[in-house]
Formats: sequence, C-alpha cells, structure tokens
Amino acid sequence: MSTAPTITPVGNTRLTALDTLRGLIMVLMALDHASFFIARVHPFEYWNMGPPHYADTGWFLTRWITHLCAPGFFFLMGTGLVYFRASRLDAGWTEARITRQLMGRGALLVVVSYLFEMAVWLMPDRFSSSGLSMNPMTGGHVPILVLTVLVTLGLTMALCAPLLRLSRRSWLAMAFIAIMAPNFLVPTLRGHDEAAGALMHAFVVPGFSGPVASMYPILPWFGICALGVGFAQLLRNDSQRAMRAMLPMGLAYLVGFVGIRYGGGFGNLMRPEGGGLQSFLTVIKYPPSLAFCLLTLGINLSLLSLIHRAGAWLDPLRRLLSVYGQAPLFFYLAHLWLFCAIRLAVFRESAPDRWVLYAVWTAGLVVLYPACAWFRRLKTARPPESFLRLF
Repeated sequence: MSTAPTITPVGNTRLTALDTLRGLIMVLMALDHASFFIARVHPFEYWNMGPPHYADTGWFLTRWITHLCAPGFFFLMGTGLVYFRASRLDAGWTEARITRQLMGRGALLVVVSYLFEMAVWLMPDRFSSSGLSMNPMTGGHVPILVLTVLVTLGLTMALCAPLLRLSRRSWLAMAFIAIMAPNFLVPTLRGHDEAAGALMHAFVVPGFSGPVASMYPILPWFGICALGVGFAQLLRNDSQRAMRAMLPMGLAYLVGFVGIRYGGGFGNLMRPEGGGLQSFLTVIKYPPSLAFCLLTLGINLSLLSLIHRAGAWLDPLRRLLSVYGQAPLFFYLAHLWLFCAIRLAVFRESAPDRWVLYAVWTAGLVVLYPACAWFRRLKTARPPESFLRLF
C-alpha cells in the first residue's frame, strides 16, 4: 500500500483523484486477501512455475482484478514522497531532515512487517491442516531478510529518500532500467534456479536462498515507485495537464501490453498458453514482467485520469474510497487480522464458494470503514513529524 502521506499540493487543492485511486486499490487488495484467508484461493504467477489454474472464469477475474494493487501501491508511494518533500520544504525543513524522516519511516515499515504482518500470513497454517501456504518457496532454515510487500515498500522508501532532489529525467531513467532488468536477467536463470543466489533473490527474482526469502524483490518494485516520483514532478508543474495526459498515456501502455503478449517473447517471462483471453491476460507478477507492468500501470493511469475527469458526480464514491485511501497502513494491517480471525473462527476447515467470499469481503469493508475514519481523524490531528501519520 502507498504509505507515504497524502499531501496537499500547491495552491492548497488536494488532488483527490490520488486518494480515490488509493482507496479503490485498497478495497481490491482486501478482496484478494479475503480470497486467501476465507476461500483458500490465491494462485501465484511465479517466474519459474507453470501458469496458475482456476476453477472457472469468476475465480480468474477475482484474482486478476487485484493485480492493480501492488503496482498502484508503489506508484502512489512515489507520488506521495514528492509531495511530502515539497510540503516540508515549504514548512522550513532542511533536505537532511526530510531524508532522515523518510528513511525512518521506511525502517519503521520493515519493523511493522516483522512484528505485525508476517505472523498473520503464517497463523492459519498453525491451526488448520488444510491451510494454504502464502509462500511457494521452501527452505531448510529461517531467513533473516523476508521481502514481503511491506518490507519492500519500506526499503524502497529508504532508497528513494536521499535521491528526491534528482530531476524527472533521472527518475524516469531509473524507472526504465529497474523495470526492464528482470526481463533481461530472468531468462538467464530459467532452469538454473539454484544459481540465483541471495543477492539475486533480494533484488531481481523471488525465491529462497540463504538468509533471503523474497516475494517482492527490490529492483522492479523500486522502478515502479520511481515512475511515480517522475509522474509527481510532472503533476507539480501542471496538475491539470498531467491528469489529462494520464488517459492517453495509460492507453499507450495497454497498447504496448497487447503488442508484447502477441509477440510472446521478450517482456512476458511466460508465453501465453493456448488462444483464449484468460491465457492472454495471465501475466507474471513475481517478479513483475514488462507485460504485467504495462497492463497494470496502464489501467491504473487510465483510472486516475477518469476519476479526475469525472467531476462532482463521483463525489459520493470519492468520499467513501478516500476514507480507506487516507489510512492505508492502518487498513492494511487491520484487514489482514480481521480476515484471518474470521477464517479461524468460522471457516477453519471449510472453503466457501465465491459468493460467500464476496459477502465476507463486503462485510469486512463495512466493519473497517468507521475504524479507518476514526484513525484518519486521529492521525491528521498529529504534528507533521509524527510517525503516527505513517499509518
């Protein structure tokens, strides 16, 4: 989730489309994790495994739509970092103080993951013989560095903090290199997984090696965050023009996705199997292939522009989603423990059908809404340097 604080842009006009999109992807993320805990359905689109299989199209779409979440989290964190720096400079902070604050927040994310996130993924397996393992990797000992999404978000924030003064071109160049790297390196490892090593698993491909267990290697996800930083710098120059440009840019990404999938080679990490639409849309997330990045970022950018263009008629939905979007880390931790508790209390040895899953997911969102609204009020009352604002 995007854990950089939402910041009021120049002119004291909040870019509400960013909060709305963040809220939407938080809601979709909750569906994916409810599927994991409640229905025991959570395929992995993994670089060295075969394609996932689904019972029907409904289960495929339930998983597929949630692919928007992780790229959206990292992209929006990049935008948040730029606005955080700008607001603190306006408040008289030095660059060194801003860097220390962001690096401290990144470190805190790592600590929060180790204390509160990792245990919840392992909890169901301790109480149920039918539990789904969150980690498809295995190893003979306990790793020291476990790259969950929260840990990688924290490390990415810390890496970005001292670089925020760089130009937009520099950030876009870093984004290009970091996103493209796995597409060059992964094919050289196929069939030689053991040759990857701890360093490669930490930065390029998921896997388990020595002290490292990785689901979100740092390099490609840093690239998506860097893209968000470059986008935010464009937003600060001319927010209206940048928002309008997001739609043609997003559509261009989607055209690029179609071209890469039809090409079937570079950028896929796994060729489409068969001729159906489901096979065409099944892309590798671990690590994010170029096809995955173009598809998910294309949709995210298009949605961002459409939300901005929608105007006042979208205000009720915007207000609803923004409550989740402005308390992202609080929502993330709370929904994990909520759905885990529901599984252990109600569905310990059973896996309900999809419609029950949707009902539980909706009920969970309803329960968490007032809690998120309360926490949003609590954190906004804190001073700017408060670490409570991280949540």
